[in-house]
Amino acid sequence: MLIGIDGNEANEVQKVGIGQFAHQLLTTIEKIDTQNSYLVYLKNPPNSDMPLSSTRWQYRVFGPKKMWTRFALPLKLLFQSEKLDCFFSPSHYTPLFCRFPLICSIMDLGFLHYPQQFTRKDLYQLTAWTKNSVVHSKHIVTISQFTKDEIISQYHKAENDITIAYPGAKIPSKINSEKPIQPFFLSLGTLKPSKNIPFLIRAFGQFSKDHPDYQLIIAGKKGWLFDDIYVVVKELRLEDKIVFQDYISEDQKWVLLQQASALIIPSLYEGFGFPAVEAMAVGTPVIASNVASLPEIVKGYGIIINPTNLNELTKAMVTIIEPKNYQKYHLLGIKRAAQFTWDKTAKSVINCFNKL
Repeated sequence: MLIGIDGNEANEVQKVGIGQFAHQLLTTIEKIDTQNSYLVYLKNPPNSDMPLSSTRWQYRVFGPKKMWTRFALPLKLLFQSEKLDCFFSPSHYTPLFCRFPLICSIMDLGFLHYPQQFTRKDLYQLTAWTKNSVVHSKHIVTISQFTKDEIISQYHKAENDITIAYPGAKIPSKINSEKPIQPFFLSLGTLKPSKNIPFLIRAFGQFSKDHPDYQLIIAGKKGWLFDDIYVVVKELRLEDKIVFQDYISEDQKWVLLQQASALIIPSLYEGFGFPAVEAMAVGTPVIASNVASLPEIVKGYGIIINPTNLNELTKAMVTIIEPKNYQKYHLLGIKRAAQFTWDKTAKSVINCFNKL
């Protein structure tokens, strides 16, 4: 078969969330699929970390870049001589119109639950374009049972038309890590209301009273209402105990994950929770909310907490730093992370292509 792919998310320089998913997925598909051929469509030349061109893996780079998915891509697909067996978009957005069967990927529907996190323009685009993609796609790839259930509920898609392809965790061959000078908990991800960061800070403030040697590192791009987050830091006088790091490189991310006493994900909503699997892969215990997709990934292998109960999170921090508990969740996490591999992800998606 000849399969077309929108490769733009995978081709971003700074990859977070969907970009990370798309890049690892495309890289693995190119490596393991020796039967099908692929045309990968881009608005910019492929970066050096993209798969190399070959007889069965080729790139098509074209413009104009503005409104590329809406106009340039569908026109290219309409007039090209090659006939595709299907077209896959590893994101929410498919071409506005397409003469080939479509497959889209839906990470989560957080924009429906937290519309205040987006500008009016971005919210309209997410809402309208995602609905258009879901309605016109023959099949949908998603990353958790939780998100699959939401797609069925919101868009009334048939269960058989949705495939779960759990993301994997690819640990670098070498992590330049040393024992930290000061022990710390880690929060990883874009700072926005659904991440529940003020709650985390207040719980850490309680923990810090009896454990003054610990720090909290909050790593991720400043998103919405960051000033509100820092107000809580000042209110609790935790300026010297909480470290904010903006966007971090892949190398920095893995160092922090390996060095942390625990990764804490107190989110009110997550479509999957990539950092949870990555932390477990390097043996770092995970404390996570009991909402959305997180129990699906962490329950039984980390500590699950109510993301509105400060005392519950504080108690979890105290529990996780006890050596016997740390060792318990260290081993459980490694066992759980081994179940998530990019080879499995890619095989699930390739199976979708073959079905169509």
